[in-house]
Amino acid sequence: MIRAQTESPASALYLGVDAGNSKTAVLVSTASGEVVGAGRSGCGDIYGAPTPENAVAEVLAAVREALGQAGADIPAVAGAAFRLAGVDWPEDQRYWDTALTRQFPGKPARRSVLNDGYAAIRCGDPSGVGISVTGGTAAAIAARGHGGELWDMGWRGQHAMGATGLADEAFRAVSLAELGLAPQTALTEALLTHYGKPTAEALTHWLTRREGRASSRERTSCARVVTAAAAAGDPVAVDIVRAQGHHLARYAGVAARRTGLERSGRPVTVVLSGSVLMAEDSPVAEELLAVLPPHVPGAVPHRSSLPPVAGALLDALGEGGVMLTDPVLADAVVQRVTETLPPREFLAT
Repeated sequence: MIRAQTESPASALYLGVDAGNSKTAVLVSTASGEVVGAGRSGCGDIYGAPTPENAVAEVLAAVREALGQAGADIPAVAGAAFRLAGVDWPEDQRYWDTALTRQFPGKPARRSVLNDGYAAIRCGDPSGVGISVTGGTAAAIAARGHGGELWDMGWRGQHAMGATGLADEAFRAVSLAELGLAPQTALTEALLTHYGKPTAEALTHWLTRREGRASSRERTSCARVVTAAAAAGDPVAVDIVRAQGHHLARYAGVAARRTGLERSGRPVTVVLSGSVLMAEDSPVAEELLAVLPPHVPGAVPHRSSLPPVAGALLDALGEGGVMLTDPVLADAVVQRVTETLPPREFLAT
C-alpha cells in the first residue's frame, strides 16, 4: 500500500539531516520509512564550527556515511531535507544551497534547507503542521502553518535558553551572591562541586580567563545541576527554571501568530524535544506546559519519542512525494521509521 501511494519508485531513497553544535545526524530510508543507513559527525552549524567550510565538511561526512551504509550514492536519493542549526538568515540558506549544489550538482531534485528547529515538527504531526520547541544546548523554535507558512526564531530570540540559558543564569546567580548583590543560593555549592572549584571566584576565573577557559561543552554540562537544585526547592534555581519555561512559551506564541496557527481555530501540535525538555521530570518542561495555553490557544503538547533527525527524514519523505497527509499511510511510515532507527547510542549527545 505504501509503495502504491508514493510518487517515487519503491527503490528511491530519502535523506534527512539534523545538524547542530553537538553533533550532525543523518538517516537514509526507503519510501516505506525503513531506515537503511545512518551517519554521524561533528558540528554542522556554520556559526558554531571553526569555519563555515568545517560545518559543510562535517555534514557531508555524515551524509556519505549514511549513504555508504545504504549501499547507495546521491543519485538514488529522491528527496532530502537538511535541517541545520545556523540557517538563520536568507544568506545562510543561500550559502548551503551553493555548497550542496557544488557537491551534488542537480541532485537530489527535491531538496530543502531549513533551520534545525523545523526538524521535530513531524515527530508530533506527520503532516508537518505545528510548532517545535527544542531545548537542547541552545533553544530552537519553529512553526509551519496550514498554508505552508514558515517561521523560526533564529537570532530573533533575545534570551539565552536551553542548557546555555540555565548555565549562564546559574553562573550569574553564584557570582552575584558571592559579591553580596543577590541572595545566597544552593547553586554555589552545587556548581563548585560539579566543576571541582574551591570558590565562586575561582569558578568565575575559569569561565572567563584568557587562556584555558571552560569550553562551551563544559559550561553547559551543569544544566542538570541547575534543574536538580530547582527540584530540591532552591528559590534562585526555581526562578531560573521558571524564567526558562516562560521564555520558551512566549516565543512559541510568536511562532503561532506568525504562521496563522493562533487563529486557525484548530488544535495546534506543539512538539517538545531536546535534552533539557525531554529529561525525566524536567522542571523546565513542566513550567513551559503550565504557562503555554495563553500563548498558544488550542495547544496540544507532544513529547516525542522520535529524535529530531527522524523528523528531518519525515520531511524528506513528505516533501519527496510520500503522502504523509494520509493518516493511515503516515502512521505506517512513522511506525517503520521507529522500528528501524539506529541504536540509542547513535543519537546520544
